[in-house]
This record gives sequence, structure tokens and C-alpha cells, in this order.
Amino acid sequence: MQFDYPLRVARMGIQKQEFYEGAALHQLIRGSNGLTSVLHSSPLFVFGSGLQVYLKYSTAKRSPWAFTFMPEEQILLRQRAQEIPLVIGLICGADGVAALPYDAYAYIAQVKSAALRVSCKRSHRQHFEIGGPDGVLPNKVAPSDWVRLLEKRER
Repeated sequence: MQFDYPLRVARMGIQKQEFYEGAALHQLIRGSNGLTSVLHSSPLFVFGSGLQVYLKYSTAKRSPWAFTFMPEEQILLRQRAQEIPLVIGLICGADGVAALPYDAYAYIAQVKSAALRVSCKRSHRQHFEIGGPDGVLPNKVAPSDWVRLLEKRER
């Protein structure tokens, strides 16, 4: 028997990262209208509507959630954002996903030669407040922005 594609070694179980990313992607896809394709171009997901998504997760049970971006991640995100629009999905435990467009990320976290931390916090039933080493976003981010992300792009 011959296969024309590379075989991957199957892993048992679902990894923690896959669990959180899967939930975030499920919300995103479920909120879309007529999504045509999703590709995994490691480490980003590329949607047919011309949008790249980079997911980071925190397993903390409650606010504030912290996300570390290593120097090579920072450079990769800057490079990829120059190709097509890029949104960073900050998965805040089981509380939701904060949609952070790359321009907003660059406003609060300019590329550094060391790891940097972005924090995301919110009170019960409120919007996310996102900050980094270079400041805090002037506007809070609605939890519903994540679910509507593809809907906005498909119009």
C-alpha cells in the first residue's frame, strides 16, 4: 500500500492547547456566515475571508489573565501582520476570548528583544481591559467582538 501524503503519528488524547484553541475556533466559526475555508499555517489560522488569527491561552480561573510573547513570536506577528490582517485571540480561561487586532497589540506592546507580557482583565459581565508594557488600550474590548470577527470581514 502506498500513500501520496505524509503520515503523521497519531497522539492519544487532546492537548491543553488544542482544547482551548478548539473552543475559540468553534465560537469563531459558529458566528460566521458562509465561511469557505480555514487553514492552519503554523502557528496561525488563516480564514478564507483574508484574516489571520493567532491564539494565546491562559488557564487562570479568573481575571487578570497574563500572556507572554517571546521575542521570536513578536517578530513573527509583526511580519505576518504586514501580509494580511491579523488578530490575536487572547483566550481568558473559560471566561471568553478577547479579540486584539495587531495594530492594537503593537500600541500596547512594541517589539522588544526580551519576552513581554500582555494582561487582560475584566469584571463580571464587563468588557476586557488589555494592557502591555507600552500602555493600556484606550477602549475596552467587548467579549462579543470575538464571535463577530468573521461576520465583520465577510460583508
